[in-house]
Amino acid sequence: MRHLVWETDLEKNNQWRAILARVSPLWRLGPLFSFLLAVLFAVSIWTVGRTVGEAEATTTIGYVVPDSPAAQAGLQAGDKILSVDGHRVSRFGGMSEESIQWRIVRSEGETIPITIERTVNGRSETITVEARPIVPETKWWVRKGFREVGIVPAEKPVIAKVEPVSPAARAGLGPGDMIVAINGQPLYEILGIADYMRQHPGEPLTLTVERGGKKTQVPFEPGSPKIDDVFKDSPAARAGLQQGDVVLAVDGQPAKSTLAISDYIKRHTGQPITMSILRDGTTREVKVTPEIPRGDTVARIGIVWSEDFGITLDQYGNMMVKHPRPLEQIRSSMLSIFSTVGAIASPKSDVRLQHMSGPVMMLQVYYKMLSSKEGWRMALWFSVVINVNLALLNLLPIPVLDGGHILLALIEAVRRRPVSMRVLEVVQTACAVVIIGFMIYIAFFDVQDLFGFRRETPRFLPKAASAKSTQQ
Repeated sequence: MRHLVWETDLEKNNQWRAILARVSPLWRLGPLFSFLLAVLFAVSIWTVGRTVGEAEATTTIGYVVPDSPAAQAGLQAGDKILSVDGHRVSRFGGMSEESIQWRIVRSEGETIPITIERTVNGRSETITVEARPIVPETKWWVRKGFREVGIVPAEKPVIAKVEPVSPAARAGLGPGDMIVAINGQPLYEILGIADYMRQHPGEPLTLTVERGGKKTQVPFEPGSPKIDDVFKDSPAARAGLQQGDVVLAVDGQPAKSTLAISDYIKRHTGQPITMSILRDGTTREVKVTPEIPRGDTVARIGIVWSEDFGITLDQYGNMMVKHPRPLEQIRSSMLSIFSTVGAIASPKSDVRLQHMSGPVMMLQVYYKMLSSKEGWRMALWFSVVINVNLALLNLLPIPVLDGGHILLALIEAVRRRPVSMRVLEVVQTACAVVIIGFMIYIAFFDVQDLFGFRRETPRFLPKAASAKSTQQ
C-alpha cells in the first residue's frame, strides 16, 4: 500500500515537472525584460530630457518655519546646505543619497548635524549646527510621519494668476511675474513676504519683480486676511467668527499677514485676544481665547485662512530640462532602492514597510504627471524607476517570484535531486498569501492618501459657554 502511494506521488511529481518543463524560457525572464524596458525609457529621457524644478535641484533654504527645529538651531533663509548628518548633499528633494530631505529622513541620531554656507557682510562662512528633528504625530490607521526639521527649499515665486480687486492686482502684478526681493532683501520663497511683514510690522513694502528679463520696483500694500473656514467647537466658532470675515486688527495692531496673526496667537495661549473684523460692511470686535488642540503642541483658534495677497503661484515655478545619461538614471534608481531597503531594515529608522507604495499610488502618480504641463517627461522618468524596482523585486529569493525559481534550481543542484512537489506547494502557497496580504496592507494606506484621509483638523474640547461679538 505504501509503495502504491509513493508511486502515485512520484507520478504526480513527474506530471507537474513535465508541465513546468514545457513552459517557455522567455516566461522566466521577467527581471531581464523589466531591466531592458527601464533602459529603453532611460534612453528616451536622455533624448527628450526630464523637467526638474528649482525646488528639487537647489540646496538653498527658502524658508524656515518659525519655532521649528531648524529655527531653534539658527538656520536662515538663504543658507546653502553643504552636508546633512555627515553626508554631502547636492539637491533638496528626491530619495537619493545626495538629497537633503532623504538624509534628514534617513538620520537616526537625536540630533542632525547640518553644515551650511552663509554669506555675512559679503564674506562666505561655513557653519555647522545641530537640529533636533521632530516626527509629526499621526493616527494608527495612517502612515507614520517622517523626521523633519522645518525647512522649505528656495524657489522664486512665479505668478500664474492674480485675483481681481486684490492687493496683487492693485500693485499691478500679473501672470509671469517673478518676485525676487522685498524691500531690497532677496526673496527665496513666497512665505518670505509674510515672514518679513511679521518681523517689520507697519513698514511700507516694495517688491522687486522680474518681468520680461527686466527688474521693476513695485510698491505693495497687503490687504487684510480673510477667513476661509472655521472648525467646529473651536475657540473661533464659539466666539462667533464666520467664513468670509475679514480680520482688520488683532489687539489694536493692524492685521496684514496671516503668518503674523498665527504667530501672535501661538504666543497668547489661554489669554483672550480681541480681533476686529469686517462682516457685511460692518466692523465688529470679537474676543477669542487661543487653545492647544488635543494632540497638538501649539495654540490655535481653529480657522483656515484664504489665499494671501490674491496671488496664485505657478506650481512648477522655474523649470529646467536635464538630459541625464541612461547609466546614471539606472544607477540612481538602484541606489535609491538599496537605500530604502536599508532604511526599512534599520531598527532606528522611521522608515517602515507601510511607507512603500503599490499599484494604487503608482496610478495616482502617473495620473498627476500626465495631467500636468510637461508631465509626460516625468512619466517617462518614473517608468525608469518603476521598471528597475520590478526587476530587482523579481530577483528576490521568494518561491513565487523569478528569484525563487533561481533559488530552487540552486537547491536542487546542490542536493542532486528535485524538491518534493508537496513542499513546493506549501511554500509557494504560504508566500503567495504573504505577498497578497502585504499588497492589501499597502493598498490600505495608498487609498487613504488617494482620498486625502491623512489630512487632520484640530480637535478642540467643546465648551458650553461662548463669547459674543460686539458691534461698533
